[in-house]
Amino acid sequence: MTWIKRIAILLTWALVLIGGSFALISSQSLRESRPLISYEIHIQCPENQTFLIEEDLKEILQQAGAPWDSVSRAEMNIPLLEENLRKHPLVLGAEVFSTWEGVLHVEIVQKEAKARMTNGLEMMYVDEDGGTFPLSAHATSRLPLLTGLSDSTHRVKALDLLARASAHPAFPGGWAALDRDAQGRFTAYPDWHGHSIRWGHAQRFDEKAHKAHALYAQLLQANSLDSLAWMDVRFAGQVVYEFID
Repeated sequence: MTWIKRIAILLTWALVLIGGSFALISSQSLRESRPLISYEIHIQCPENQTFLIEEDLKEILQQAGAPWDSVSRAEMNIPLLEENLRKHPLVLGAEVFSTWEGVLHVEIVQKEAKARMTNGLEMMYVDEDGGTFPLSAHATSRLPLLTGLSDSTHRVKALDLLARASAHPAFPGGWAALDRDAQGRFTAYPDWHGHSIRWGHAQRFDEKAHKAHALYAQLLQANSLDSLAWMDVRFAGQVVYEFID
């Protein structure tokens, strides 16, 4: 290939790139100037947790100018709208964008609750990071109850215990509640039976669960499981328990 052909190919590619860039910029500019004709809201909620509905976001959207009739996209402050939507206590994430046809899409991801928690004054939900957010006015979800957990780090430990209990065959249905005292010792309340388990600190889960499982089997064989009031699995090599009077 001669140097003339090489130069011609390079010039051709340069013209293609310049033309493509110009077309892209022109298209973007035209889209920015076109008026919006409508908007749509889509809220992604976890299964069985429809805590957030469009009405909850109405005030935020109106403050941003909704319904934006004949307003161009360029006149909107989309980053500010996204920021304000994310400030809603039930919103995990928000994205706003418009289509070529002039439809503004508001995409919302709702927070997911892993447990409920009470601090003695009010009830709230706990997310996977140990953060809290308020109950919904529209729906509730049957979740384990946490008490005695004012610190997010402690709440994460409690959520880990709940998850492990739900996966262990000793605890059908997991634990309905979990309490932590001032010394960091946990007491668990299984979902399937009305007794309590003095669990102690979060360590040695498998060992403690195995002891509880063995005691359940022993009491079931003796037809005395229904009378179980509490058990204590904190001590090495033994389980202490008591029956209902």
